[in-house]
This record gives sequence, C-alpha cells and structure tokens, in this order.
Amino acid sequence: MADDRPMWRRAFDAVEKNLTPQLEQMVRTEQFADVASAATRMQLEFQRRAERSLRQQWHFWNLPSGSDVKRLSEQVASLERQVRDLSKQLRDQEGLLNGRPAETTRPSQPNPS
Repeated sequence: MADDRPMWRRAFDAVEKNLTPQLEQMVRTEQFADVASAATRMQLEFQRRAERSLRQQWHFWNLPSGSDVKRLSEQVASLERQVRDLSKQLRDQEGLLNGRPAETTRPSQPNPS
C-alpha cells in the first residue's frame, strides 16, 4: 500500500516520532517547571509595566484609561443597585400606606462584572 501523505507531512511525522519522547521527558522535569514559572512571572511583569505606561500616557493627554473606565462602570452598577433597592422600599412603603401588603421579591444580587 502506497503512502498517500504529502512529502512535507511524512517528513514532519518522522521528526515528530523521534522528538516526541525526548520532549515529553523534558517537560516533566523540575527545571522545565521552574523555567515556565519564571517566564510566566516575566510576562505578567511586562504586562503590568505596559499597562502602567499606557495609563500614564492616557492621563498625560487627560483621557481616561481602561482602569478608570472599569472603576466608573463598577460605581455606576453599584448606584443602579442602590436606586433599585430604594425604589422597591419606596413602593413597599407606599403600598403599606395604601393598605396593600409589601411586595415579596428577592433581594438584588451584586453584579458579577
């Protein structure tokens, strides 16, 4: 039976067959875990520095940064929950004054965003 795979695929499979056991053995070592951990820490530090730099640049031009927008969005969501709760309390009190029982609704849940 002839091998119908393209030549590039046959070459790739041959190299992979020889390298896979060695690579699998390497990634199971403590040294590999240490290097991967250090690389992850470096990536996070570079990301923090880039975000700090961008935030400073946005603020230099008197523009809001992503963290500013996120903080304001959370404040607006909190205010919306407070207004909803106060509106419910007001409806309940108006209902009691008019002789109707208070509404039984579940308390508002914090927005997970």
